[in-house]
Amino acid sequence: MVVNRVTGLPPGIYHYRVAGPNDDGVIDAGRGHALEQLQDGPLGDAVAQAALGQEWAANAAVVFIWTAVFTRARWKYRERAFRYVYLDAGHIAAQVSLAAVAQGLGSCQIAAFFDEEVDGLVGIDGEDEGTVYMTAVGRPLTDKRA
Repeated sequence: MVVNRVTGLPPGIYHYRVAGPNDDGVIDAGRGHALEQLQDGPLGDAVAQAALGQEWAANAAVVFIWTAVFTRARWKYRERAFRYVYLDAGHIAAQVSLAAVAQGLGSCQIAAFFDEEVDGLVGIDGEDEGTVYMTAVGRPLTDKRA
């Protein structure tokens, strides 16, 4: 996530770490679900530039960047892995959109972006793991509190 304006969370890039095994394959209780800050500081302009210059992304409260580790899907789904990865990204974005509306916020899905620029922002290689979709969330422009 690129956080621009979220109460209680400093601006920066964050990664959601899912619970899982350590490097030896053993489930590690210390590796529970967590939000990890990868980079601090305001990065709204950088995410807007990476989103093909869509300036409104710089003003969103948060921009979720959906990435996929393709080998996780490939071992199970084989030639259909990419199809499922992109379907899942759409499903996740739809649920975030519904949650945003429930909170009185707006959202916009972003499929137009420079892959290498977004991958670089979040520190992934674009081959083993790549950006597949983005979702900006914030107060709608019609909201006078914005």
